[in-house]
Amino acid sequence: MDYVINTFIEDGREPPSDALRRILEIGAYQILFLDRVPDHAAVNEAVNLAKRDLHTATGAGFINAVLRNVIKNKFAIELPDSQTDLAGRLSIEFSHPKWMVERWLARYGLGDAKKILAFNNERPAVYLRRKMRDISRPQFEFDMRTLCEAGGGYLNLYYKMKKPLEPENLRILQDGFCSVQAPSSGWVVAMLGLHDGERALDMCSAPGGKATLMAELVGDSGFVAACDKGRWKMKMVAEAIEAQDIDNIYPVVCDSAAPPFAGTFDKVLLDAPCSGSGVLQRHPDGRFVRTAEDVESRASLQRELLDSAAKLVGAGGVLVYSTCSLEPEENEHQVEWFLKEHAEFKLDHPPETIPAMYIDDNDCLRITPYKHNMDGMFGARFKKG
Repeated sequence: MDYVINTFIEDGREPPSDALRRILEIGAYQILFLDRVPDHAAVNEAVNLAKRDLHTATGAGFINAVLRNVIKNKFAIELPDSQTDLAGRLSIEFSHPKWMVERWLARYGLGDAKKILAFNNERPAVYLRRKMRDISRPQFEFDMRTLCEAGGGYLNLYYKMKKPLEPENLRILQDGFCSVQAPSSGWVVAMLGLHDGERALDMCSAPGGKATLMAELVGDSGFVAACDKGRWKMKMVAEAIEAQDIDNIYPVVCDSAAPPFAGTFDKVLLDAPCSGSGVLQRHPDGRFVRTAEDVESRASLQRELLDSAAKLVGAGGVLVYSTCSLEPEENEHQVEWFLKEHAEFKLDHPPETIPAMYIDDNDCLRITPYKHNMDGMFGARFKKG
């Protein structure tokens, strides 16, 4: 929409305010993508909307001129030439920032890059994760037989919803027998290989989905410490704990780069803050707020968190580093750096519960959206000697 709008703004000048830009976008969306509203009505509504506020009223004529130009020429809009500006062409066609398209073209090639772009523009599926206790698998599947497909994912806990319902309205979710979580997150937890009675730490736990699954896996004789920075983040974790009636998670508000723990843990999960380039289907706004510089800045934070995590793993324990990024700076480059800086760790084989199709040639978890029809995830399992 912005490309089309910019095409028909004379002399390439910007609208006088952000508010006018938003009105133009609303009008352009109606004209280009909706068929219920006549084009002239879309223009009139946009103009009237501009006139309703003193800050935008002076731009009403500007709105009228640009949108009428869009109507007049909408079937003759020229995109960038793919021969001279392939990344620019794909950026407009698939509504992704050009820097992101350029990265994926260089790494994946044209065919696979287009598959990622197309995947990100599809409507994301909603999955429910069945609670391991309090309800049996047969009972859950019987109750949800008309709403969900058969269970799959890690331990067959994940159910894809058949209908576009708001899961929060489901009684079975309100009663705490399931939660909303994508199956790729389950495979990250699977990398830990948790057992009954173990002491586990989830370093960046908000919103709490992985921590609650970890708590079920370690059982009543084990526990999970769930950390995150900021009370509002830990409020989400606390709500997840309460909703599922789990009593072996201890939420801690702290900076995971300097956590207040004197002891060590059997298993540590660092699901690190990242660019989120693997989950743009589920979080489409991410493509418009991330920059190429964010990849480098997040990589620096990730190393700081990895240094912190290394100190919290007991002898013979396991550290899993994961991201929802497709970028090598945040994934394999971090693995190489960590092994070089921390000789006490070695890269460990993933547990056998994880299918081989999700494991790359370096023994890391690598879920690629277009290959596996899931959110993109990366995970590496380190064992401390």
